[in-house]
Amino acid sequence: MPEYSRSGHRQGNHRLVSLCALALGLMVALGISPLGQPPLSAADRPDKGGTVVFAVHEYGPSFDLHYETSYIAMQGLGPLYNGLLAFDLYDNAKVVGDLAERWEVGDGGKRLTFPLRKGVKFHDGSDFTCADAKYSLDRLADPKRANPTFTAILKDIYVSSTCADDLTLVVSLKRPAAGLLAFLAGENAAMMKHGVDQRFDRKDPRFLVGTGPFKYKSHTMGIDFQGQRNPNYFKPGLPHLDGYRSVVMSDLTRIFASFRARQLTMTGIFRHLERPEADILTRDFPDAVTVIGPRSTWDNYVMNVTAPPFNDVRVRKAIALATDREKMIEIAVEGWGKLGGFIGPHLPFALPFEELKQYPQYQPDMEKRRAEARRLLAEAGYAKGLTVELLLRRGPLYERGALSRQDDLKKIGVTEKIVLLDTAAIRDRTLKNDFQAYTLPASAQYDDPDVFYERLVCGAASNTGRYCNPEFDKLFKAQSEEFDVKKRVEITRKMERILLQDLPDDHGYYWMATMAYWNRVQKWPPPVSGTMVFTFGKFEQVWCKGGKCM
Repeated sequence: MPEYSRSGHRQGNHRLVSLCALALGLMVALGISPLGQPPLSAADRPDKGGTVVFAVHEYGPSFDLHYETSYIAMQGLGPLYNGLLAFDLYDNAKVVGDLAERWEVGDGGKRLTFPLRKGVKFHDGSDFTCADAKYSLDRLADPKRANPTFTAILKDIYVSSTCADDLTLVVSLKRPAAGLLAFLAGENAAMMKHGVDQRFDRKDPRFLVGTGPFKYKSHTMGIDFQGQRNPNYFKPGLPHLDGYRSVVMSDLTRIFASFRARQLTMTGIFRHLERPEADILTRDFPDAVTVIGPRSTWDNYVMNVTAPPFNDVRVRKAIALATDREKMIEIAVEGWGKLGGFIGPHLPFALPFEELKQYPQYQPDMEKRRAEARRLLAEAGYAKGLTVELLLRRGPLYERGALSRQDDLKKIGVTEKIVLLDTAAIRDRTLKNDFQAYTLPASAQYDDPDVFYERLVCGAASNTGRYCNPEFDKLFKAQSEEFDVKKRVEITRKMERILLQDLPDDHGYYWMATMAYWNRVQKWPPPVSGTMVFTFGKFEQVWCKGGKCM
């Protein structure tokens, strides 16, 4: 666990987390392991009670974790569910059993058998059985019911699920898949009640029937979402909290003011703390804890490569050259950002920074870069400049970076007309390929190359820019089947070099995971991976001193 300094500031554990090591576990059947809860002394025995209140900047479009990919849905809905597997919160290099006691591998890695836990109940009192697990995996693989991000991951590996009996799930695969365990441990691979989508619409709260530590309590559209303790949770003694409340606050200033007034237990879940605010807390609030760590979310400028002007790689290169990333990091996140390529810079699969900065779009001389960008535009037929419509996800965390890039592009003769849209509207247009360019921050739900790269595979449903390079696809398949970490790193770095030349989109920067919470909160997980905004542990282990969280 990270240690606290006198100021109450907590630094994240920045050790590299290779989820390939997790996938290597496909070759070994692992037993039951607790979800990261170390032994407690009598003095540390958890108190019962309390409600954690945290902020999100927007309300989730629906209640369906198989369809929604944004943190705004994940953080409210995740604690209502379990997966077959889960990440160990205090050692994120491990996958552990959740609704599955363990897993066994056969047929050269193409068959997985999951013995399921006995006595697990859904919130409505019905039993969780293999039929529910089969339904959930089949649904995640169905393009008509699940998000393209998930169906694309499963498309090339998943064959079917069958039930040997009520408590034994058998999954058949087309080929061994290095990232499948990590996928099944992700929050989106939630186990749902069989047939729930046939009975209720995904926007109906009755859709929310899970097995998780908390169950649905109430919601007010656009205002909040609340969960309450599941008294029949299958993990003895958990959870400790009475419940949690997710509150919509679109303004960062309001979030910080509400936190200081102790109306929020935490600014957000690995979100919503800016650098000046952290300084204020360190100086004036000794009982506040600030957290900083890596985050697998990036500023993503996606270009439609099927139509002018971005079907010309010279125009895409001009955009990348003109984007002043260091300036954007200062404007958008006040310095709390990292430069990176097409995979998280905190992962071993990324190019070493010394190699990355040799590419023209990462060179320090902005005047030289702008001159080259203008030359490329003229060569592509845009000597007098061009105008581009940019779709932008609404929200202060996204608008500042986009305005920084808009200013940069003006300097090479590219005028952006920004159209602000909410999450649902921008998703609708991008999935229909109805755009020239858009900025919608992209996230990996777990730290595995499959998630970062799948969206750039030819024909993938999540490939909204319609980029296609057969050599890249060949390498993608090779790395996906490679269990040796060093060999997989060699392949992903070849993929990075291709993308840094083709530039199907432009990564401005990677966010840092930052947040603050009151020190009455105990056992809050450290940022051991870049995906804690998703995999924060459903509040299972969290407790508050004296049953009061702020």
